Amino acid sequence: MTARARDVTLALVVVLGFGGALGMARVLDAGRPTFRAIVDEAPYLAPSAAKRLALGFDGLAADWYWLNALQYIGRKIEEQARTSRLDLAQAVQLDRIKAVDAAVLVRLFDMITTLDPRFTAVYEFAAVVLPAVDVRAAIALLEKGIRENPAEWFLHQQLAYIYWQRGDNLAAADAFRRGARMTTARWMEHMAERVEAKGDDPRVARAMYARMYEQAQDDQVKEWARRRLMELRSLEERSVIRRALGTFVTEHARCPRDWREMGRALTALELRVHPEGPPLDPSDTPYLLVLSPLGCDVTLHPSSAVPRG
Repeated sequence: MTARARDVTLALVVVLGFGGALGMARVLDAGRPTFRAIVDEAPYLAPSAAKRLALGFDGLAADWYWLNALQYIGRKIEEQARTSRLDLAQAVQLDRIKAVDAAVLVRLFDMITTLDPRFTAVYEFAAVVLPAVDVRAAIALLEKGIRENPAEWFLHQQLAYIYWQRGDNLAAADAFRRGARMTTARWMEHMAERVEAKGDDPRVARAMYARMYEQAQDDQVKEWARRRLMELRSLEERSVIRRALGTFVTEHARCPRDWREMGRALTALELRVHPEGPPLDPSDTPYLLVLSPLGCDVTLHPSSAVPRG
């Protein structure tokens, strides 16, 4: 074959391939409702079969499945928001999504990580989302990630988080120590010691989420960890405010009429206070003072961005 003939043949292949891609895009768009049903209900190809069919474009295929996994989770979050009557911001709590089908989620994550075993953001994301519906599958997936990525020590941190969440502090400490042997970062060994000694200490929770925030590769996981830190801080602040309210009631035999009566006490507690009196939560929204015949309490404002438990 002459050089000119080869060029013509190559050009024809490119044109036909482009045309086929456009046609496939139209088919997928036209069949989107059907595709959604397939994602939600039907079994996928075996990952090994999908890998063969990818014809060497494993990374591209993994990206496609990843986008569809995110779309699937997004739809389930919307469903959960509707059924629980929460606004979408409150419903988007990655570790508390109950509406997903565990089998679908496991298939998606297994498919993606078989096509692209080094897609480490998927393991990180799965470590947060999957335990809520299938903790064993979450552990198995992270162990798969560790085998496929032996140099990525931070995956041991994600595995430790799963064990810690289920209350298995010894297994969590072991996962931290396995990771600690792979890095000079001393905090991994320190976390192992703290989790093993007292895994339910709020300070351990704060350290866990802070490290996950610092190490997160996926933006959604990073935002989730930030919101968890806000929630912990708010819980601590409300506990301190409740003690201050108790002291006020003891001294005055009544609840404060508004936050301004608590001004000095709140300032002494080093809480951030709005100029008009209310203490501010971690999202800079004023806390609500709740007054009732049963007494007084503090709660989050409905517009607060702090997650509710």
